[in-house]
Amino acid sequence: MTTQTARPGLEAPVSVVILTLNEERNIRECLESCAWCTDIHVLDSGSTDETLAFANRAGAKTYVNRFTSFAQQRNWAIDHIPTRHPWIFHLDADERFTPELVQAMIALLSTDPHEAGFYVPSKLMLMGQWLKRAGGYPAYQVRLFHKYRLRFNDYGHGQREEAAGQLGTLDVPYLHFNFSKGLTDWLERHNRYSTLEAEQTLAECGHPAPVGDIFKSGVERRRAIKRLSRRLPMRPTLRWLYTMIVQGAVFEGKPGRIYAGLIATYERMIDLKLAELEHQGFALSGSRSPERSHTPRLTSPPHDSIGATSHYREWMD
Repeated sequence: MTTQTARPGLEAPVSVVILTLNEERNIRECLESCAWCTDIHVLDSGSTDETLAFANRAGAKTYVNRFTSFAQQRNWAIDHIPTRHPWIFHLDADERFTPELVQAMIALLSTDPHEAGFYVPSKLMLMGQWLKRAGGYPAYQVRLFHKYRLRFNDYGHGQREEAAGQLGTLDVPYLHFNFSKGLTDWLERHNRYSTLEAEQTLAECGHPAPVGDIFKSGVERRRAIKRLSRRLPMRPTLRWLYTMIVQGAVFEGKPGRIYAGLIATYERMIDLKLAELEHQGFALSGSRSPERSHTPRLTSPPHDSIGATSHYREWMD
């Protein structure tokens, strides 16, 4: 696996926080892509491999905090990591910066933006190929944000954002090697994620579906489609057809076909776990609420809490 490493000398006024758990396969190339940055922090969840040892040797500052949820872990980083800059970029170990993204951040932050954070797209990579069609590019997440203007709240298996201010868009992508640790790892992770998605789906059953939002754009449209799709029969089959035909995975060869099959499998896992919860009489009063984060929130009221997608893209998960 080769990546385009961001060149030293392109430093943006941004601190990087990398979330890790047993990422010795990924951490080297991830840190190499951060060569432009002089303030790199690795927040680990309790790795038992060489992740932290390599990060320390590479000069990154390392921290360990027990993982309970993505929002809690991201908020812990905001509260406890003494970053040099107020602007922070959260990166996962299987993700990479590019020189173009660093240049875009330099240009953006030179204008002293007043936004709370910025949506950033990613290129989903599988078998050395960018899945532009199957991965639904561009799908955005808030990764670049101002530490005093944004917090994270749990939602499903990922998180959404609570922002004191508007959220902007930075259209230059980073690279996401979501399958860098193999399909077994991907399936194990999505086995866990599907449980949280099933619980979230059941918790939202009493809320009206946002039909009007499907005519909007960007994140709101993506979220509306996701919630409405949860009410459809034969969702795994429909999702496979959507990925293959509507999105065009059929034109991306074997990687596209593999990805479409995996996403359909993930939808089937959610369906089966949702049926199991309903059969067990899942009580909403004892369920996970849509926002599970118990960390302190922003002291100023949010003007725009639309947020971004969950840990992966909400519609592709």
